[in-house]
Amino acid sequence: GAGGGAGSAIGREPLTKLLFSATLTRSAARLAPLRLERAAYFCVSGARFATPATLREWMLSCGAQDKPLLLLLLLRWMKAPQAKRYWDAPPGGGDGGADGEGGSESGSESGAASGEEEGEGSESGSSREGESEDGIAAEESEGEGGARARRKHSCVLIFTSSVEATRRLAKLLQLLGVSAREYSSAVPAKLRHDTLHAMRIGTAGVVVASDAMARGIDADTIDAVVNYDPPSDIRSYLHRVGRTARAGRKGTSYTILSDSEARPFKQMMAKAGKEWRPLKLPQQRTALAETSPLLDDALSQLPATLVRE
Repeated sequence: GAGGGAGSAIGREPLTKLLFSATLTRSAARLAPLRLERAAYFCVSGARFATPATLREWMLSCGAQDKPLLLLLLLRWMKAPQAKRYWDAPPGGGDGGADGEGGSESGSESGAASGEEEGEGSESGSSREGESEDGIAAEESEGEGGARARRKHSCVLIFTSSVEATRRLAKLLQLLGVSAREYSSAVPAKLRHDTLHAMRIGTAGVVVASDAMARGIDADTIDAVVNYDPPSDIRSYLHRVGRTARAGRKGTSYTILSDSEARPFKQMMAKAGKEWRPLKLPQQRTALAETSPLLDDALSQLPATLVRE
């Protein structure tokens, strides 16, 4: 019996290894440690840096000083009923497409202003009566409670470029009234485990994470990824946005860019064959101006908050 079992084991086919990756390296030196014999490379998409068809990718731009406010407005807007048409819009389509919501993608001030006015007119025509800039500049109204309840099991994952930036942004969002969790290597392992568990069961809400944590996050409740700090390269971008739209589910990514960050990011995306899809929130300029005092107050409290912890 023992001899027969050993003989049959020796006669079996060798183990076949299947390695799946969104950003698999083509470097022979890096693949060598895997000890692959007669390896075959298969690409399931024509593009080297492809994202799922169910992922909608948007880019928002503003002045560097307005990035925290634009993030706050984006989080509020994602809860509003009218936002769903952008999640479900086909790439390049009329609703939520680059022409319908961003206008020109020019980096000039006049081009951005022109695109905003055009986008605002489009949005106001399709949103509810009386819901203009108040939909994002003010706190959520009772009418948005239904949308909030419907999406109570979803999570928004925000990425920054460093551990320190993660901590600072999480605290700033908390001061702005957002129940944000911090997820980085500076957070104790138990708290990181608790946050990951909360994401998986749909109670995390908003999580701010560092780049290094991107590959370790797997939760099917992540509806949206926000790149608060732009990724350093296209591989980092794919790892970040790959936290949503997994296994055939729908997902959305937003990248918030300051004026100085927009050109390098656009060049990176173009080099990778990725589409540039600008988005402006309804009444964006007005809403930024109206919520500016909130940011000033939060920033004044931030240093003391960071010192206490």
